[in-house]
Amino acid sequence: MMTSLHIFLLLATLACAASSQVSGFVPHQKDILIRHVLPCHHVTFRPIKQRRDSLHANQEEFNEVSHANDRRGVSTETLMSAHRVMGILSAAAWILISVTALSYHPDPKFADCTLRHNVLTMSQAFAFQLPAGYATISALLSPDSTTNTSTIRRRLNLAVAVASMWLASSTAFASKFAFGYDLYTWKLKAFAAGIHATNGLLALFAWRNSIGTNKMTIRSCASRVIRGTIGSLWSIGPSRPCSDPDSSHLISNNNASIWGLCTAGLLWFTILPIVSPYPLATVPTILGKRLSRPASAFTFLSAVCAFCLKESAESGAEGDENQISRLRKGMMIGSTLHLLLLMLKLIGVDGGGLLLPGRGLWEVYPAMLAVPFATASSIIVHALVCFAAL
Repeated sequence: MMTSLHIFLLLATLACAASSQVSGFVPHQKDILIRHVLPCHHVTFRPIKQRRDSLHANQEEFNEVSHANDRRGVSTETLMSAHRVMGILSAAAWILISVTALSYHPDPKFADCTLRHNVLTMSQAFAFQLPAGYATISALLSPDSTTNTSTIRRRLNLAVAVASMWLASSTAFASKFAFGYDLYTWKLKAFAAGIHATNGLLALFAWRNSIGTNKMTIRSCASRVIRGTIGSLWSIGPSRPCSDPDSSHLISNNNASIWGLCTAGLLWFTILPIVSPYPLATVPTILGKRLSRPASAFTFLSAVCAFCLKESAESGAEGDENQISRLRKGMMIGSTLHLLLLMLKLIGVDGGGLLLPGRGLWEVYPAMLAVPFATASSIIVHALVCFAAL
């Protein structure tokens, strides 16, 4: 005859089995052994041991992932330090190239240009280019906090690689990019081209490292770049355009539409100097024959930055990440300084213009005035960048 203690233990066992079934774990009947040999009625649940083994295996797997992330974190820190150093060296190389090329005019027709004109021209080479480059490198130095951050970093690494290789080529083969002008010594060429090429290779390695696999071949990497580029070109326009500026549920898409238009405009002005003859090739940078085509590298960088801002605005992540804030501020500062210098030239601070007396605007900036439609279009694009970045 079963005592009350036997009945109590049997009911407790059945209750445990029922709770296991509710939680999604159904023990096998043979794994539940109820022993009535001892008064304490020892009960053994073999599935619990299996659970412990499974938890132990999961813990080991988690530890392995953590160690892998730690190792990748060290690699990321190293890449960030390398990006910082190469960014400074690349900026120094561009400054040296710009000062060498723009400190005087090799054309006898402009041999009488004043120091004021040369300073304004050199400032034009720094006003937009350096903030755009700084914004890109600064965004690459931000930590990976979300998937959107990692995607932006991959895009920016590829953009830096393309821009750096373009700058290296334009320095090493200056006459091919500067309408026949070759104003650099071989030492300056070796230094600047080497710096830009190294920065490009570093960006490619950082992009390759960010993919997270060591088994990708050159063919698969090229396929990834091509597919991503084509997809990005088709994605320049907003995915859900809205004509209502007061729409409450599509406010971010209204800003994405502006950034998409900025991306298209900056891409156009990246290609324009490369494929166009003089004087159209001098727009939008207004750097003449000597540096307009090399400076397209920074216009391309800004186009990629604008596309990243468009994607972030569309996904609703705009303003939530330090990385996006750096890109937006860099774009706004660069476009503002670029427009400020253009306005000063148009007003006539360089010997006369639209407001100040003199013929300086027409005498020293004939290329800019020869293509008024392209010049006005570039001003509109930079003004849109300032507006979207507010």
